Amino acid sequence: MNSESNGMANLKPVYNSKITCPVCDKNIEVTKVRSKSIRLIAQDEDFCPYYEECNPIYYEAWICSFCGYAAHNSVFEDASFMDRKLVNEKITPKWSSRSFTGERDIEQALDAFKIVLYNLVIRQAPSFEFARVCLRIAWLYRYKGDADEEKRFLRYAYDYYQKAYSNEPLGGGKMDEYSCIYIIGELARRLGEPEEALSWFGRIISAAGQPEKKQKILPRLLENTREQIQMVRQAMQTGKRSV
Repeated sequence: MNSESNGMANLKPVYNSKITCPVCDKNIEVTKVRSKSIRLIAQDEDFCPYYEECNPIYYEAWICSFCGYAAHNSVFEDASFMDRKLVNEKITPKWSSRSFTGERDIEQALDAFKIVLYNLVIRQAPSFEFARVCLRIAWLYRYKGDADEEKRFLRYAYDYYQKAYSNEPLGGGKMDEYSCIYIIGELARRLGEPEEALSWFGRIISAAGQPEKKQKILPRLLENTREQIQMVRQAMQTGKRSV
C-alpha cells in the first residue's frame, strides 16, 4: 500500500470546519463527519438510524464556545435578530466557554443536544425545532438502553410534532406533511396509544386514495404506514385475547 493509501486509511471519521457564529460573529469550529465514514446499517420505524461506525447524529448539535448559541446543524446559521438579542441577553452572560469540537461519545452528544434544547426554550423557537431535537435526544437514550428517558423525550417529540403539524408550515427544508403525519402516528404507537396511532396513519391511507395527494407521498412512507397499521392491529388483538 502506498503512502497516499495509508494517509486515506488513517483519516479520522470526523474533522473540524471553520464557520462564523451568527450571534457573536466570531470565527468558531464545528465538527463534521466525513461522508465516507457514514454507513447506515439499519433504521427503526421512527427513522432512528444505526451506523456501522461513526454516528453522525452525535454531531448534529452545533455550539458556539464563545457566546453559548446552539442549534441543530441544519439551521445553525439561520439565527434571527430576535434570536441574537435573546442569546446575548439571557445565555451569554451565564455561559462558561468550553469546546465541543472533536470526537464525541454518547454522553457528550446528549450534553450538546440539551444545550441546544435550552437555547430553543430561551429563543421561543418553533415547535418543529423542539420536536426534531427531542426526537434525537430520545434516540440517544435508545442507544444507551435508557427506556425511561427515551420514552420521556418521545413524549415531548410527539407533543411538539402535533403542534408543528397544526400551527406551522411544513416543507421548505423541514419535514413534509405526510412524513410529519407518519412520525406522529409512529410516536403514538411507541407511547402505547394505538387508537391515536391508527387515526394518524389513517390520514395517510386516505390521502393515498386521492391521486393528487398520493403523488406527494413517498412510496416507502406509504409502505411503512401499511406495515405499522398491521402491527398496531395485531398488537391490539393480542392485548384483547390476553385480557
